[in-house]
Amino acid sequence: MSIDLSRDDQGVVTVLINRPAKRNAFTMEMYRAFGAAFAELEADDGVRCVVVRGAGGHFCAGSDIGGFGEDRDGRQQAREYADFTLEMTDRLKDLRHPTVACIEGVCVGGGLEIAAMCDVRIAARSARFGVPINRIGLTLDYRELADIAAVIGHAAALEMLIEGRVFGAEEALAKGLVTRLADDADIAEEAFAAASRIAAAAPLVNRWHKKFIQRLRLSEPLSEAEKDEAYACFDTEDYRLGRDAFARKLKPAFVGR
Repeated sequence: MSIDLSRDDQGVVTVLINRPAKRNAFTMEMYRAFGAAFAELEADDGVRCVVVRGAGGHFCAGSDIGGFGEDRDGRQQAREYADFTLEMTDRLKDLRHPTVACIEGVCVGGGLEIAAMCDVRIAARSARFGVPINRIGLTLDYRELADIAAVIGHAAALEMLIEGRVFGAEEALAKGLVTRLADDADIAEEAFAAASRIAAAAPLVNRWHKKFIQRLRLSEPLSEAEKDEAYACFDTEDYRLGRDAFARKLKPAFVGR
């Protein structure tokens, strides 16, 4: 079991959750490796896009319930577990580079939370979603609730949690949990085509737009410095390259400066 990284020549990095025998359910060691992987990617200017997917035809079944007796035995230990695991997954949520979730098969519990943290979420038509933790007497941390509600809204999040139902990709699309669907045979091709389009664009602009959208989710008014940052692109080499390439009807080769 592991978290595996690979990279293509476009700067698209694949983060593979690789524990297929358990539908990619996370152990503590996997959370630690996941967080380390995203800390490494955060510092890498050569990354243009990150694709998160699971091995063996499933995205992720969340945390491995088999370890709950050791890792979450009582209120205090459960809170410490949440503090650690959320610190690790927040590195995906807070990553400055664009992210794409390639969702196949099971995407439930913590796996659904990980998918919801990605910027673009593409699901196979046979994928299944839900957070059925009321079946085992568990609640979500407020931080986890906020992440889900930010994507699908409070009403849909509450419905999903109190009913505990596992539902299909069409319903996930209607809820806004996924951004689009693909036929099962085409899911990887569709997800990596999206990542390729992202990688071909100006990386600084993609990072800025991600930052701006995240900032707009906060209620505080924008500062003058924040408003001014929306025009920083005009001072970049990428803007000059893009403008010149457009004028000459060529494809720009952005450099990230």
